[in-house]
Amino acid sequence: MLTELVDKFIDYLRYQKRSSQNTLSSYERVLYKAIESLNREFPDLLEWKDISEEHIRLLHREFNFTKSAEKLNNNTVAHDIYSLSSFFKYLVKMGIIKDNPVKEIKAPKVKRPLPKVLTSNEMTDLLEVECISIQDIRDVAIVELLYSSGLRVSELVSLNVNSINSDTMEVKVFGKGSKERVVPIGTKAYERIQTYLGIREQFVPKDDALFLNKFGTRISVRAIQQNIDKLSSKANLRTHLSPHKLRHSFATGLLEGGADLRVVQEMLGHSSLAATQIYTHLDYEHLNGVYSSTHPFAHEKRKKD
Repeated sequence: MLTELVDKFIDYLRYQKRSSQNTLSSYERVLYKAIESLNREFPDLLEWKDISEEHIRLLHREFNFTKSAEKLNNNTVAHDIYSLSSFFKYLVKMGIIKDNPVKEIKAPKVKRPLPKVLTSNEMTDLLEVECISIQDIRDVAIVELLYSSGLRVSELVSLNVNSINSDTMEVKVFGKGSKERVVPIGTKAYERIQTYLGIREQFVPKDDALFLNKFGTRISVRAIQQNIDKLSSKANLRTHLSPHKLRHSFATGLLEGGADLRVVQEMLGHSSLAATQIYTHLDYEHLNGVYSSTHPFAHEKRKKD
């Protein structure tokens, strides 16, 4: 059965690669769509080892067009091809097939949008929201930590109380692939966390998770996304707020403050510098200021011939 190896691949990603649930769900969507297409057009295909060029041509068509024959978004197409390729690489590794049959399929070029960030005034408004409940105190602490340390929301959710080192004002994080890194906590964020810890017992904790939901268990990624958006509404922000936007704002703030790109890479937990380079979109005013203050010819008048 085609589904058996897909399930094994998902388990491989879950337990060996320590992939996030979002990543797993994304792979499942693509691979089960592939199986559905293959079962519909080639009901006699029962094993991945028997896959042929004809089968791959079908997948190529399926993953480039919707049922209504409308062109898919380039990002979606590129992602789906990457997901299929990763699965077939796994099959090669397991000795099921000899070669990756989709390696020659060229994914469309994807234009990565520049990250949207909060202004300093927006961040100030957000953090000055009046806390009238223990949930508000928790949510403001979460926002401060995301903005202060640039954590992924999945990393923040996985924190335990002992992840915070009060002596060094640092937080120990396990990022993608279970890679450990230690990230500093800003003074304001640390104070917000201490305030939250002072009322944490009111959530009636059932485990050691740092941030708890109303049931006393570990808060979910989805809940944080919803709560942060509600907090932004209270602050009358005219922009949608997400945990990732806080991460973008953290990275951009570091670079605009003069931080080295590799330092930002380390703090964000990026495995490659290429992933960090998207944050180099400093605004023109900042770039012009740096140029004016550092370039030797910025203010020198040209001599007349």
